Amino acid sequence: MSRPDHASHPFSVRFEKPSYVELVFSLVLVWGFGDALSTLFAAQFAGPGLEANPWIRVLLIHEPLLVIALKMAVVLYVGVVLLECRDVVERVPLWRAWLLSVVVLGAVVVLGNTYVGLAAAAA
Repeated sequence: MSRPDHASHPFSVRFEKPSYVELVFSLVLVWGFGDALSTLFAAQFAGPGLEANPWIRVLLIHEPLLVIALKMAVVLYVGVVLLECRDVVERVPLWRAWLLSVVVLGAVVVLGNTYVGLAAAAA
């Protein structure tokens, strides 16, 4: 009886390519939820003056909850457009790498915001 290929390597890990819907969901989650919360966290401890985006900075000064509303609306729109344009996007070479890089960039932004908030809180 032959053994499956993975049985000869007990510590091997197999990665599956993320599907289109998984990548869009990740993008919406990271850029919508993660970025909004980490932005509010950083602004709470470091102040809104450190925000790089001038529109978001104004919203943070006047009404921080509008930041969540704006970011959620934009990312929801982007998610719906990406899902509706799936056939077009999947014809683009390296579409998966591009979407994955946008998700990773969003994670870096969230980590940066969190770092700013934690550093300001510790000071």
